[in-house]
Amino acid sequence: MLAKVMRAATRGLAVSMCLAAGVLLAAEQHAFDGTWQMDAAKSHVSDGRVVTMTIASVEDGVNVTMKTKKSDGQETTSEWNGKLNGKIAEVTEGAHKSQLTMWYNGATLNACKEKGPAGDVTSMWKFELTPDKQGMTVTLSHYEPAAGDETLAFKKGS
Repeated sequence: MLAKVMRAATRGLAVSMCLAAGVLLAAEQHAFDGTWQMDAAKSHVSDGRVVTMTIASVEDGVNVTMKTKKSDGQETTSEWNGKLNGKIAEVTEGAHKSQLTMWYNGATLNACKEKGPAGDVTSMWKFELTPDKQGMTVTLSHYEPAAGDETLAFKKGS
């Protein structure tokens, strides 16, 4: 009898821990939501651009709008709905399109951007929140053409 009670209690504890982990993961994912302003002084980019990013969790993924202002004053808007189910999303980057796959790996949001037009950069993106959830670092690892990593530091806007 005691063994049955212990097994039931153990099963109940395991289910509770899984549910709690799911709630914590969902909360972590929604922590990326908001408008993020790039801090140019803390960022390391190859071309002097400044980025504003808006992230919104939706049922099947993450909607992202990224506004980039280049050092020459030219502005570009990129938009995508990154699916978190392994499906490829189409990214509109100014006048051209590429493909993006997104996923969560623990507390980080990750993306692989590829298959753009000739001369477009293929890269891995890693989004990481600061412990207070008011800052975010995005590391861009360019692998085609190969180039040094870029690090964009963001502060959450109001």
